[in-house]
Amino acid sequence: MVTVKLDKERHLKLTLRGMLAFEDKVGVNLFRGFDLKEMTLRQKAILLWACLIDEDRELTFEAFIDMVDRSNLNALTDAVGECIIQSIPDAKESADPLAVKEKSPPG
Repeated sequence: MVTVKLDKERHLKLTLRGMLAFEDKVGVNLFRGFDLKEMTLRQKAILLWACLIDEDRELTFEAFIDMVDRSNLNALTDAVGECIIQSIPDAKESADPLAVKEKSPPG
């Protein structure tokens, strides 16, 4: 988990619940690969929110975006990058940990 300060101390963690919530809102399956640097601002915001909902299932996207402004957006984006590195083993091995691509099946 990665700790961030919003309305209170919160913890980012990319879980299956969060990945499914992201897919529901964006239509992108994170298991198929993604590049955080290529995401739109809205997609990044939804990913940040999705990394928070395991800890606080009552946190709505609308409530979350009210906690974010220009003063903390870059730090939050860096934090979600760190969260991804910690959550996805392939990201630790990648030359670019923010670009997680699906690997070909063995054989």
